[in-house]
Amino acid sequence: MVRLSFPRANRLTSHSETTVAPVPDDEFATQDIYAAYHTSKVLAYRATQEFLQTAKPHFTIINIMPSFAVGKHELLTTPEDIIGPKTSNVVPLAPIFAEGMPFPCPGTTVHIDDVANVHIAALDPKIEGNQDFILDAGGLEGIKWDDAKEIVKRRFPEAVEKGLLPLQGSSATRDSKVDGSKAERVFGLKYKDFEEQIVSIVGQYLEAVERTKQ
Repeated sequence: MVRLSFPRANRLTSHSETTVAPVPDDEFATQDIYAAYHTSKVLAYRATQEFLQTAKPHFTIINIMPSFAVGKHELLTTPEDIIGPKTSNVVPLAPIFAEGMPFPCPGTTVHIDDVANVHIAALDPKIEGNQDFILDAGGLEGIKWDDAKEIVKRRFPEAVEKGLLPLQGSSATRDSKVDGSKAERVFGLKYKDFEEQIVSIVGQYLEAVERTKQ
């Protein structure tokens, strides 16, 4: 899996599988851990393409490139771990449990179930190899991170009233236009939307809270 990674410039340009981020210069790559993370994804993708061109292997490669994967993480079982920084769920949960992210994050998400299903579907011999698939459920309009609070108010009103979901944060959204429609066409995929993503991870958190009371 290669995580979706685009240049910081041209944020309002529509990005698709044909968009290839340039290799960042040394100054950009060492600014912070997020810049380094971005750089690693760009280099990994380019190394894959170079391998295909030079080694000409007998097998094919499919790059699956999700945006922020959101949803229940079955390996995390405690409330602290679920809302902690171990997964990309930390971004959509920030407006609910924290003061928000310290910087704007791209408004691009995909349900973890969709990511898993496409990994399996890509193994079908009928799927042509050596191609890329962006996975993003928000369409070209994207999502707004703070919309998670309204979703939580509507779907988990009792937990909000009890103070289990404080809704104290606010996270700025960096506008990004990402086209994930190719995966929909090829795999017959209907993405789970942002509301389903939030319900999945918040529901897991509340289940973990209940277990601590037993």
